[in-house]
Amino acid sequence: MGASVFLDPAPTPKLPNSADCKQIAGSDNYYKEDFMRKKLASYNTANNPTAEPTSNPPKNFASSQCKNLANDPVSKQASDPTSNQTSDLVSAISRRKFLAGASVALGCAAGAATTFGIFGCAPSSSQNATSGASSGVATGSSTNNTSSQDGNGNTSNAPKVPAKIDKTYDTDLLIIGGGGSGLACAVQAALNKTDFILIEKNSILGGNANFVEGMFAIGSQFQKQQGISITAADITEAELSRGQHRQNGALWLDLCNRSADNINWCLEQGCQYSGIIDNYYGGLFPTFHWFKDNKSKVGYVEPMIKRVEELGTAIHFSTAADSLILNNGKVAGAYATGPDGVTQYNAKAVVLAAGGFGGSSDMIAKQGWDTDDIFIVGSPNAAGDGYRMATEAGALDMLADAAQSILYAIPAFPPIDFANDAGNPINGYFGIAAGGPVLWVNEMADRFTRENLTDDNLVLQCIPGKSNKHNYCIFDDNILKSKFATTPEAMKLFEDSLKSNNGNSLYAANTIEDLAKCFKHDAKDLEATINRYNELCNKGVDEDFGKPAELMLPINGEPYYIAKLSYSFFFSVGGLATNRKREVLNTNKEPIAGLYAIGNDGNVNYRNVYTINMPGTAFGNQVNSGREAAQSVLEYLKG
Repeated sequence: MGASVFLDPAPTPKLPNSADCKQIAGSDNYYKEDFMRKKLASYNTANNPTAEPTSNPPKNFASSQCKNLANDPVSKQASDPTSNQTSDLVSAISRRKFLAGASVALGCAAGAATTFGIFGCAPSSSQNATSGASSGVATGSSTNNTSSQDGNGNTSNAPKVPAKIDKTYDTDLLIIGGGGSGLACAVQAALNKTDFILIEKNSILGGNANFVEGMFAIGSQFQKQQGISITAADITEAELSRGQHRQNGALWLDLCNRSADNINWCLEQGCQYSGIIDNYYGGLFPTFHWFKDNKSKVGYVEPMIKRVEELGTAIHFSTAADSLILNNGKVAGAYATGPDGVTQYNAKAVVLAAGGFGGSSDMIAKQGWDTDDIFIVGSPNAAGDGYRMATEAGALDMLADAAQSILYAIPAFPPIDFANDAGNPINGYFGIAAGGPVLWVNEMADRFTRENLTDDNLVLQCIPGKSNKHNYCIFDDNILKSKFATTPEAMKLFEDSLKSNNGNSLYAANTIEDLAKCFKHDAKDLEATINRYNELCNKGVDEDFGKPAELMLPINGEPYYIAKLSYSFFFSVGGLATNRKREVLNTNKEPIAGLYAIGNDGNVNYRNVYTINMPGTAFGNQVNSGREAAQSVLEYLKG
């Protein structure tokens, strides 16, 4: 963005003394959607000149998908639609939404915003509900939950058995979670005439799926009508190469080969699409099928809820699963807590669709992220319940390999409403924390990567710094005014944030020596790093990390600024190992009989880095994995 002319420039802030490094500025909410649209429109253009959209994307940018990131952008899209949220929480989160949408459909932001009809919780005649309150003993199949062994004979933390059972239900299939993937699984299971119960932690269905904007497909009827031809090889090679071929390509191939049928199936259930197919603001291929009104809530969630009602599905709301029931190594149901107290669900198969662990700071920390000042964008109901229950039952722990939709943030800036203000040049997707024409250093004052990683992958920006103790962003007044604070509103936001300095994370100084004192860097080391960076800027060539010359701007104009980087965490992807049947694998990489994981709980299409370049794949996986699990359960029940 070009520099703006200020007719009424704000006075230069008074700089802090080096002893206390007090900062000087505060918070506002500047909205500039056009900035985000232009950035996303140019996304990957240099490396992917053929990725031209077939039509102009809708005007309203719902960053819910960049959120999920995803459940894709992150593709740039949305968070796992399978996560559950309480309605009061939804309104709070919707006011400060995030990327998660990046869900990359890419799915999107966090949380449902509308209350839907409540389904009866009373068991159907086929479910044979009984009360266990009188005896306090679980009825149904006998359980053996004292210990759990994996295929190598290692004992894991065994699923916990409650001391008292208030109610018991018997069913063939228990689905845990009613978000995007849980809904797909429930409808497919109902069509298969499988006897099942769906339990939902929230009081409504849909979860983060309400904020998705579209879904992935190749070879769909819409693409054929528009002359769009993309092969499975195009998709799988692009994804596998970006994941260093660590993923199971068969899972990507399944997604591709079934994607057109998934669109047809959704249409048969009453889902509605706008007919627009494009590359979602600069993805690799035009695979993004926009829902009606560009909202999954309208095009997918509400029609699927109506379909669930039509099929007479049994849904138990406000019911949180606690632990799995094991019987001789096989999953035989689950314990849950709900309106009736502690409930035992005896089931021959269980599908985990609990939304991942992106709402739990403890789980995020366990994965290795610094959670100081972290901003949890997604639903706190996505607390890793599926991961916890499965690993207690002996599942292979893949938490270290799990991917995530995550962006840098600066705590001094106000939390961004990513759905409506994603283009804010100060704290939006491509704001100061996102890198570009700034310098990144760690706690040792070392530059450790090129700062424009967002040009490759929006969520890649945080990966190189994960192993650092702390990460910092350095720039000067010229960079601030020419690249970020390019309007009076943006400048006010920055100055207000500098003054209030939430999280003690943003400072200004007149010398490098004083700048180093702000976060206790070694002054000589920091000066050496900045001098080397300036040397490369003056040469016009980044000989160290290869950042483009146009982003190499010297840091030599007072005042200097330094900000400590924290994170905005949208959603998680993975944590459990699953195969093509969506069966959860134990540590010997063998299926745990009767246990399945879908949506963000069982999405192993990514490793470590969430590739957001393939529009719609995250939510495409929600639908596909839900349907696949229902079909696999049908086969399993037949013996």
